[in-house]
Amino acid sequence: MVADAFVAALARGIGVAKIHMPSDPENALLLHYFDLREEHGIILRVVTSSDGPDDEARGPVRAAELHSTRPRLATMTKNETASIVSVDRAATLMLGWAASDLVGHSTLDFIHPDDHVRAIDNWMSRITSANGGTTHSARLRYLCKDGSWLWLETSNDFQLQDDGTTVAVAQLLDVSEEMAAVEALRHNEQFLRRLTDTVPVGLFHIAGDNSVVFVNPVLRDLIEDASIHSLSDLTAAMGAEGPPLAAAVAGVMRDGPDADLELTISRDDGRARSVRVTLRPVDSKDRGLGVLGCMVDVTDLRRMADTDVLTGLRNRRALLGDLEDELIRYSGQVSVIFADLDGFKLVNDQYGHQVGDQVLAAVAERLQSALRPGDLIGRLGGDEFIVLCPGVADPDSAMAVARRLQKALQPEFPLPGTSVRVVASFGIACGAPHITADELISRSDSAMYESKQAHGEHLTLASS
Repeated sequence: MVADAFVAALARGIGVAKIHMPSDPENALLLHYFDLREEHGIILRVVTSSDGPDDEARGPVRAAELHSTRPRLATMTKNETASIVSVDRAATLMLGWAASDLVGHSTLDFIHPDDHVRAIDNWMSRITSANGGTTHSARLRYLCKDGSWLWLETSNDFQLQDDGTTVAVAQLLDVSEEMAAVEALRHNEQFLRRLTDTVPVGLFHIAGDNSVVFVNPVLRDLIEDASIHSLSDLTAAMGAEGPPLAAAVAGVMRDGPDADLELTISRDDGRARSVRVTLRPVDSKDRGLGVLGCMVDVTDLRRMADTDVLTGLRNRRALLGDLEDELIRYSGQVSVIFADLDGFKLVNDQYGHQVGDQVLAAVAERLQSALRPGDLIGRLGGDEFIVLCPGVADPDSAMAVARRLQKALQPEFPLPGTSVRVVASFGIACGAPHITADELISRSDSAMYESKQAHGEHLTLASS
């Protein structure tokens, strides 16, 4: 261990080992070596007491366990060809090389290959300026004797000598901790950038001056890659939903509460996208930093929630919502056709529920094919279907649509080895101003039951 401490002193300027003296073997002492050859031509050895019994139980101290005493500032002198002329003691402690290892070699021999271009540019910069008294700096990685690389900020002070030659007196400042922090920050930024590019949600950051400082690729895809530099650009890309978004952002900017809203983006391809937007304030202790927005495409989720799994038609909840919207849009001028299959239980009993489901899906397809543009159809459940005719308020037009539906069901439905005939009873109700969706559905339902009990064409118009 003593030899290890001595070798460490030669390499790094200081070495320590734990020893036990023959005269007092119970107590541990610390043996220190200090390399003072350059200043005083000696290696100083100092013996001190250890820190206590805990140290004794720990065992000998190896030189590698010592904290580095590497200086942060050193000086290196180079000639006109960038060969090292001299170094101070701090430079040898900083890099671990002896002065003889450095002097006479080109500086590039100790600079990382990736930094050579920057080092040469820094050196050649003196050509474009006066030689005397001009300082040029660059951050470069220097090779240490242990094989590691150390970031040093090299400041070359080019000085004209009395003999007409120029030397560069370089100040070497250890900036390894700073560069490590910069590298860690860069790594974190890359990670966050990769994260924001990968997550399946649109992200954007609106600064306090309403400039958009960040938009991720998912958001660009949602808004069809519009050029977004400001809040006005973003709201313009949202079309009719732009004003609600702008108002929500302004509220978060002004008052600071979170905001959540659902919007619809109308795209150039005609496919509207339903999006859920979340807005959160971003601020520091002394000032607001804007609003962070998250935009999630919920179109497929909403479609799944609104779709009947068996037939692919609108389900009961979605269709009732559609009816309420259409009644508002057309001031009650909407007709409803309620269809119920007659005796369909016999199909399930005779052929099984799997065949019955196939027939229901085929019925849905036939009914949908008989609709006019703008009509809506949904499955209430079981063998009941509802058709909405927006803008239709007169009984004759509503009955004409019902007959189209009835005619679509007349051909038998083929099954493996046989076929079945499906008959439906239809109840028709025409809307009026101020009528509710529940009232209109109830009237069409009652008319449908009347048609079931009657013997005829299975079409009944509800009384007004």
